[in-house]
Amino acid sequence: MSKTILLVDDNQDTLDILEIFLYKEYGIITAPNGFEGLKKAEDEAPDLIMTDITMPVMDGIRFFNQINKNESVKRIPVIAITSFDHDITKNSLLNMGFCAVISKPFDKKTIKTAVSNALGDNKPQIIRKGKK
Repeated sequence: MSKTILLVDDNQDTLDILEIFLYKEYGIITAPNGFEGLKKAEDEAPDLIMTDITMPVMDGIRFFNQINKNESVKRIPVIAITSFDHDITKNSLLNMGFCAVISKPFDKKTIKTAVSNALGDNKPQIIRKGKK
């Protein structure tokens, strides 16, 4: 059975792109915000979560904090996807406990590398387009 990834983002285009990049190798679940993502994480127990940081209803930081308070899902690694391209912001997200931080815009190789690493050794990392 393949591993499952929960994608949380309010931008349907971003969800579609991520799904296109990943659906051949992983089961995909999507949610339009952190509130819905939290429910799906609890119901589906995915192997990995990828979340946008800036979203309405419940942003990625609040979502991540709620995940970490919930015993049934806090073991799931979470990758942050952000349009903020500052190392200080990225390092802050890693220090919070995200297993990786990916900047928008991203490409297929960047996403696949981050997902593979997160499902493997969970070493914190900043993923830059074309670099590790």
